[in-house]
Formats: sequence, structure tokens, C-alpha cells
Amino acid sequence: MAVEPHDQQRRPHHRLAWVVMIVGLLVLVGLLAKHAWTRFANMAMVAKRSEAVGNLEHIQQAQIAYFKAHGEYLAVGATPQRAPGQAQTAFESEHMDGWTRLGWKPDSMVRCQYEVTVPTPTNFRAVARCDADGDGNVSVFVSSRDNPPKRTSPDEQY
Repeated sequence: MAVEPHDQQRRPHHRLAWVVMIVGLLVLVGLLAKHAWTRFANMAMVAKRSEAVGNLEHIQQAQIAYFKAHGEYLAVGATPQRAPGQAQTAFESEHMDGWTRLGWKPDSMVRCQYEVTVPTPTNFRAVARCDADGDGNVSVFVSSRDNPPKRTSPDEQY
């Protein structure tokens, strides 16, 4: 069977169309992979930061119980001395007697620094400072008697 002249002219166009489709598909797959990797990498930081919210909720509950028992909120100094960074550290400082009086201690080593101040006799302010990625930019979370833990630093800070 003989190939018609117009069929020979169409073949290069078919090849070019296939090449364009394959290149487009590869670009799309690359973009999806980049997006998936970015989300995966951020999930680790989000998981590390979640410690702060959980511990601030427990500190809030401990402060409310302490107030019911003693009629006042308890200020407790920053523990550990600095925000730990990427690695977890022991929850230790010279303020341990305050945490003991409050009746709160984390279940394990921490990635954040915790502190409680009492700005007025009817309220407290609990703060968690974390540097989960170790870049020196601290992520800050705050709670009080009437406000659950809330992130106050920009989203891109871990």
C-alpha cells in the first residue's frame, strides 16, 4: 500500500503534538510533586508546633483550677530558659517550684518555652515560644483565662 503525500506531511505534526503533550504532562507532574513535597515538609513543622497549643490548654486548665482553690492566678517564670529549637529539651529551670505549685508539668521533653504572667488579679497570660526549625525566629502562642491558645506570630515562622 502506498503512502499518500498528504499523510507524510501529517506525520511530523503528530509527532510534534505527542512531544508537546508529553512535555506538558511532565511539567504538570513536576508541579504536583513540588506542591506535595512542600506540604509534606510543612506538616513536620506543624506537628512540632502543635505541642504549644496542647500544653497551653493544659496550663489554662491548671490556672483556672488554681484560681478556684486559692483565689488568685500564679505567675511562673520561663521554662526552659530559652526556646529549645529543633531538638527537644528537658523541662527544667529555676522556676520549677512555681510549676509544681500550679500542678502542671509536660508529659515529656519540650520543643517550646512556657511562661505565665498575671497582668491583672482577674486574668493570666500564658505564652509558648517555639523555634521548631531552629532558624532563630520564634513562633509565639498565647492563651488567657477567656481565650484559648492562639498563634500570634506570622504563619511562616516555625
